[in-house]
Amino acid sequence: MSRPVVAVVGASPRNFWTTCALHNLRTLNPELEVVPVTPNHDTIAGLTTVPSVAALPATPRAAIVAIRREASVEAVRELTAAGTRDIVLVTDGFGERDDEGSRLQDELVRIVSGTGTRLWGPNCVGFADFAERVCAVAEPMWLEARPGPVSIVSQSGALLSAFLAAATEENLGVDFCASTGNGAVLGVPQALEQALRRDTTRVVCVYLEGVSGTQLPAFTRAFTYARQTGKRIVILKSGVSERGQRAVLSHTASIAGTDSVFSELLREHDVLRADGVDELMRLATLCLLGVKKGRERAVSVLGGSGGAAALCSDLAERYGVNLTVFAESTVRRIRELAGPGSFIDNPLDVIGVKRREGEDSINGTVFKDPNTGLVLLPWSVQFPSETAHESIHTWNWNDLARLSAENEMPLVITSMAPVPGTEFVRGYRERHPHVGVLNNLRLTFSALAKLFPALATQNGDARAGTEQRVLSEAASRDLVEAAGVPVVRGVSAPGDELAGAAAELRAPFAVKVIAPISHKSRFGGVALGVTQTAELPATAKQLEANLVAAGLSPEDIEGYLVEEMVFGRELLVGLNTDPVLGRYVVVGLGGTATELANRSLTRRLPLRPGDAEHLLAEVGVSGHAGAVEALTAVCEAFTGAALGEYETVEINPLIVTPTECWAADAVVTRFA
Repeated sequence: MSRPVVAVVGASPRNFWTTCALHNLRTLNPELEVVPVTPNHDTIAGLTTVPSVAALPATPRAAIVAIRREASVEAVRELTAAGTRDIVLVTDGFGERDDEGSRLQDELVRIVSGTGTRLWGPNCVGFADFAERVCAVAEPMWLEARPGPVSIVSQSGALLSAFLAAATEENLGVDFCASTGNGAVLGVPQALEQALRRDTTRVVCVYLEGVSGTQLPAFTRAFTYARQTGKRIVILKSGVSERGQRAVLSHTASIAGTDSVFSELLREHDVLRADGVDELMRLATLCLLGVKKGRERAVSVLGGSGGAAALCSDLAERYGVNLTVFAESTVRRIRELAGPGSFIDNPLDVIGVKRREGEDSINGTVFKDPNTGLVLLPWSVQFPSETAHESIHTWNWNDLARLSAENEMPLVITSMAPVPGTEFVRGYRERHPHVGVLNNLRLTFSALAKLFPALATQNGDARAGTEQRVLSEAASRDLVEAAGVPVVRGVSAPGDELAGAAAELRAPFAVKVIAPISHKSRFGGVALGVTQTAELPATAKQLEANLVAAGLSPEDIEGYLVEEMVFGRELLVGLNTDPVLGRYVVVGLGGTATELANRSLTRRLPLRPGDAEHLLAEVGVSGHAGAVEALTAVCEAFTGAALGEYETVEINPLIVTPTECWAADAVVTRFA
């Protein structure tokens, strides 16, 4: 049986891209027949060359093309005609550069359309199929990655090898990875669907720079397919800031899009969004572990010391992780087994344990708790080794793995901070793939918050979470506007009257339920990007259904607010009252960027001269007279008569355009 052939077109000892491609192909799979294609050299890296595509000894399984753009189009034409399955076009200078480049990119699409050839790029570094052992990537790659159930799709070729190395560091096995570059034929959504349809892939990690309108249906199809097949998608998206959007556009000629609406699209399809590369991989790990079927999305923490339990409590509250409320039978049994002074709650902090092993131990009781979806053990010392003095630790880990398997309960063991691995840990991971052994407790909690989000109340009842001190959206808007902050144009009306009431407003619209609850989006009380006035009544009905399903009575809904959507830099302005330190203001990035960047500054009130300008400059708004006036006005109102009777005022976002600023959302609360 002949060996698969892979061609490297444009190979040269001085070409970085082809040198990397030759190394990766031969290192991952020495059985491949790798053929450099160039008329300029007889041999390259010890391999005999051929002068042209036509001279190849057989139809290539794959080809990597790295020659000038006009010649590369002809090479793609020849390779496609020969029946090449995959072509990686490294060459840049197409749709991201000029009109001629766009014309040539269109020609590439015409060449491969209707054929069985998959064209990656142009302006990409390639793909790697670890199940097939083909690494057609033209940049240095972390080839020590082991095969496994995670695939990686990256719009950026420069980041692909970093993602692969990060997956290896996370102990994730990789099935397939690809960079899409300009995505002339296979853009991110198409590559995502290719990965999802692989039987050997369970989770796909995606790095995304932009979304165009033409790609949206393909993304929706991929998201739907993943949900139907039980596979998970985790997305890391750049282009949140205005500068980031400009960088995306210059890099791959893509459109970053409106970030808040994109987040809503992901939420609708149960697609997870990561805040960084490390969290991208941590979420993949947690997705593979899953959640106990038929159980609540809640985490039980086996805190082994007061310090570990306290840190876990703080991290759970900081990131919003839903901690298990143990069943009464669980609490009774733990109380019977725990010694005096134990903390019988979640996170557990028990001392003087009377029974350490078996199904009837404290650990066994937690694993059987009907309200638990995942068990977390924070590890406060170094990872254990096979030594006599650490045998209690290795025994504990093995017993936990047994309990996890027997109860089909996901288990995560996480060090408090990055610690060195040991031979015991490496062997443990191989023996117990159903247990996640991870570094960095903070990172684990930030990822758990995406899969196990804290509920507004213990039972998730929106009515129980009703806050009588919170003013309605309409009343909050009126107070903020009276304080001197412009608000976006909007109207409030009953749901069936929205179309007429909003006739003078400009689409797209944001629609928000008016009810005495905060964080309405958590209960499905907000809809963004409504494009037609005629759609408003139906949108209101859907919002009502969402809130009723969450436990709110229809009588509590006062109406609906329709606002014009304004686009610009989004800021958060939060005014609050500390019982000891008095009144203060927090200014930071707003919208979804509030949590993504965690970038904010705090000042006690009243503001001193220059404070408003400094606060705004620190979050990227310099020399904007309107924003300075708005911030100064609301701070003065909060320390004066206009807003002095209220405990908090939050404007999120305050949208700053080049010439104006507008409050798009406001929440005001009374004192208790």
